[in-house]
Amino acid sequence: MPNIIDFKTKLNGGVRPNLYQVDIDFPARAISGISGSSKKSLMEETRFLCRSTSLPTHSQGLIEVPFRGRFLKIPGDRTFEAWTATFYNTSDFKLRAAFENWINIANQTDENIGVVGGLDALFTDVTVRQLSKDSGGGKNSVLRTYRLVDAWPTSVGAINVAYDSNDALEEFDVEFQYQYLDADAPPSMLGNKAGLAGSGATGSVPPTGTDVGEPTYLSQEVN
Repeated sequence: MPNIIDFKTKLNGGVRPNLYQVDIDFPARAISGISGSSKKSLMEETRFLCRSTSLPTHSQGLIEVPFRGRFLKIPGDRTFEAWTATFYNTSDFKLRAAFENWINIANQTDENIGVVGGLDALFTDVTVRQLSKDSGGGKNSVLRTYRLVDAWPTSVGAINVAYDSNDALEEFDVEFQYQYLDADAPPSMLGNKAGLAGSGATGSVPPTGTDVGEPTYLSQEVN
């Protein structure tokens, strides 16, 4: 009969929900006009200011084919549900302003038109990494990486304010839509949008156990 030692072996320390990292490579137009901001600085802010989120949902449609009082259940179409993250607001409002500018690319506030530049000016990839509690050289390693391909925000949530809101920090939700989801896929900033990690593709996300202290793209020059 299995015992607590067997359970410990299978659990292998488990995974901690507070060890994660979110990276958003903001479109250039989203940071335009925000003083002191760059793609690199805002990407670093998302890593620290994302208070909570979720690992993306996988959904598979269902087709039920009737046969003599029974149903044969076969896979239908794949769907990708909206992904939401909650961010702390800062006194300079840089991060929130970037998300508001991003939505403006698709549809401006004063006119029902978008900024010229096509969908490439709107879409970018969002990367969510689950990190390990175990460290190598004092830095967390990546257990699994999720890449939301060609993502864009559909909602920048309200910030509630009140005279009796004490001992609290402002925060807001941002909801994203995206085209499809890769698991353990390389982030687009490494220049490879195809294949899963371990496939041997150049620029793929490091496999399980790889140091994530300073991802490659953050050490590169980003304008």
